[in-house]
Amino acid sequence: MNDSKICISCNKPVEENADSYEVFEKMHWLCFHLEFEHSGDPDRACDDVSCPWFHIQILKDKLSTLGYDPQGIIHEAIEKLCNEALQHNK
Repeated sequence: MNDSKICISCNKPVEENADSYEVFEKMHWLCFHLEFEHSGDPDRACDDVSCPWFHIQILKDKLSTLGYDPQGIIHEAIEKLCNEALQHNK
């Protein structure tokens, strides 16, 4: 028997929070959040403290306050990931 759980919103397998599949109305947590909890533009942070965009904005603001460039940090991480992939493929 196949007990894979498919999100009714995006049709992709629910893996990370499969134990909460019914709680989130047969969706990924993020799909549920965007469908029922998120207010306003889905590409911007909302007032829900569990919103991932809210968390990202807080972290970016804190990095900037500490004198770091959030975009620079992301660029470095992407470069590192690409370099590791290149090394792995050699």
